[in-house]
Amino acid sequence: MSTSESDSGAAAQRRVVVADFAAALRQLRLEAGKPSFRAMAGATGAISHTTLHEAASGARLPSWPTTRSYVRACGGSEEEWHRRWLAAACAASVPESPECPGSTAPEPEPDAPAVIHTTPPEPAEPAPPHRLRRQRRFLLTHLAMLTAGVLLGATLVLATMHRATATVATPVAPPAPSYVARVGAGSGTAYRTSTTVHVRRTVPVGDTLVVPVMLTNTHPGAVEVTDSRGNSYTTVADQNDGAASDRTLVFTATVAKALSTADTIVLSYPSTNEQHVVVDELANVRAVDQHAAATGAKGTDFDSGAAPSTSTGLRLVFGVAGVQGGAAATWTDGFTPLPTLFVSDDQLATGYKTVTAAGAYAAVGTCDHQWMAAVVAFA
Repeated sequence: MSTSESDSGAAAQRRVVVADFAAALRQLRLEAGKPSFRAMAGATGAISHTTLHEAASGARLPSWPTTRSYVRACGGSEEEWHRRWLAAACAASVPESPECPGSTAPEPEPDAPAVIHTTPPEPAEPAPPHRLRRQRRFLLTHLAMLTAGVLLGATLVLATMHRATATVATPVAPPAPSYVARVGAGSGTAYRTSTTVHVRRTVPVGDTLVVPVMLTNTHPGAVEVTDSRGNSYTTVADQNDGAASDRTLVFTATVAKALSTADTIVLSYPSTNEQHVVVDELANVRAVDQHAAATGAKGTDFDSGAAPSTSTGLRLVFGVAGVQGGAAATWTDGFTPLPTLFVSDDQLATGYKTVTAAGAYAAVGTCDHQWMAAVVAFA
């Protein structure tokens, strides 16, 4: 091995020995509560705080007097640290320390006079291995908690989006139209031009009124329905008996202003000998869907004819039959009969049924005299 290579190896060894000794001094100070270098210098009274600071920096191996003052300030064992200093001095081949382990004590060398100046930053002290392990576990634990929080938040967001999507994808179906009750009725057997019906029950806003009418021995002209609250009525069907002397009509109104038992509904018409009018209430009606009307001779059963096919199910089909005398009319094909209004032998029959399938529906039943029938499908 060449001289230069040998010198290079010795220098590397000295650096390692000096660094290890400085690290041991820093650990001693850490275990003593990490007093400041000024406090340590004040405790010894012989070595400046700058010299003590440099002893722990690892720049060079401190002299024994400096090491002894450092150890005293930190409460260490002078005997133990003297042995450690000798071993380090021999290993590092320090010129001022010719003694190796086994000698009684090194010859002290006076330290340079203390110089007062600003204390340089303390050297970084590596954390002990057990502290590094704790820090690593702390970081890993918090990273795991953060990851779990992110995953939980994402799961909740996705669940909320799924619920919102499911709600939008499954709209609530509107309730089906339904029959509620009879609101009132009116009749007469003398020639007149109007009939007043007194409301027998409260009718809320949004419900629908159906007003079937039969006029016997009447004259051509307009027929209309009004009420004391100003609701608007529409003619849905107007069927005569072929001779224009009798007529059966159907009016409807969506209640915009609620009716009470103090209100009245008025039917106005050309001069007529006999009048039949009833008022029925329906709920959940959105519109008049389809309607049809027809007339037939004595000896045939009444049949309004099928209204055009309904587009969807959930319809209420309302039937009306004006029959000119004879036996009481009866309903067939699943209709629920409502009270029939008689004036002399003539009769106004009404009934309804709820259907759930699209199709064409008619008002049908039995009778034995001339008839006029109408059907209205409500959506």
